[in-house]
Amino acid sequence: MSPRKDYYEILGVPRNASQEEIKKAYRKLVKQWHPDLHPENKEEAERRFKEIQEAYEVLSDPEKRAMYDRFGYVGEPPPSHQYTPHETKSIFEDIFRDFEEFFDRDIFDIFFGERTRERTRRARRGEDVEIHVNVDFRTVVSGGEVIVEYERYERCDHCGGSGVEPGSGYMNCPRCHGTGVLREERRTVFGFFVSERPCDYCGGTGKVPKERCKVCKGSGRVLRRVRRAVKIPPGVEEGSRIRIPGGGNAGVEGGSYGDLYIIVHTKMDSRFKRSGNDLYYTVTIDYVQAILGTMVEIPLPEGGSTMLKIPPGTQPDTIFRLKGKGISDPSRGKKGDLYVTIKVELPKSISREEKRLLEEIARIKNLHL
Repeated sequence: MSPRKDYYEILGVPRNASQEEIKKAYRKLVKQWHPDLHPENKEEAERRFKEIQEAYEVLSDPEKRAMYDRFGYVGEPPPSHQYTPHETKSIFEDIFRDFEEFFDRDIFDIFFGERTRERTRRARRGEDVEIHVNVDFRTVVSGGEVIVEYERYERCDHCGGSGVEPGSGYMNCPRCHGTGVLREERRTVFGFFVSERPCDYCGGTGKVPKERCKVCKGSGRVLRRVRRAVKIPPGVEEGSRIRIPGGGNAGVEGGSYGDLYIIVHTKMDSRFKRSGNDLYYTVTIDYVQAILGTMVEIPLPEGGSTMLKIPPGTQPDTIFRLKGKGISDPSRGKKGDLYVTIKVELPKSISREEKRLLEEIARIKNLHL
């Protein structure tokens, strides 16, 4: 790893960023700088893509991140140089900090190195993948399937996910010489201290591939575009998250696949308004129909229609409830209701005949006009 790169700046996150913020920034940048999306400047995209991968590899690992935050590098230290007065002051501050920590650490760890850790390759679960889909109103009401396409890392078929070229096997790590640990010696004014930490080059296993896989370049994963059918349950709401176990990226060193999360965006029928699982519909009738009563046709969300009886004397803004004609609850399966609001239209002008008849009605009702 390069000792001079600002991994936080590369990912565009603050130094106190959480693991979730780091993961979110990484996902955004790898999509943005994937070389296949920049054919006009593929060399620059590949450089940025590698930097992003390198930064995430360090900052997503708590041990590597802690070392990077403290020393500014991961792995072998950079070449030594003449220390400035300011750097010398910083060294002595570290010495006294070490002395303060001395009594809080295990004596065995201080003088004989950290306890031996299990030197096996650590399997890491693959990253989750998140995509957005649009569904039409009919699918919202009745459910259905949508076909989605997205990119994810899949286990390399050529090497079986090991990252090793078939037939080449492993050799001793050139950095830790097969021990799996890096020995760190520190001389302070209080004595000579030795500690050990897992080798970051081989992951503490002491072994590295003799030859990296030619297909995946040693990562054990290859980027592929996949196409799959996703079931949308009836009643799905705007912004709902549907989890597809194992639909995300392949793991590392035999780790399991991450999950796929479908973020649903719904398209409503302009005739209806939705509130939870209930729907609202407005119909306008003539004032004569409101007085005498009538039958009106009401569209249904799943298609088709039904007839609604409007009794004589119905007042404006009267609401009728059609039970069970709304949208299904995705968790219980019970349907909501359809509420129909009646609007009564009064004419701005009437014919002479209508006027004569209304005046006759007014006379019968003894109304003063």
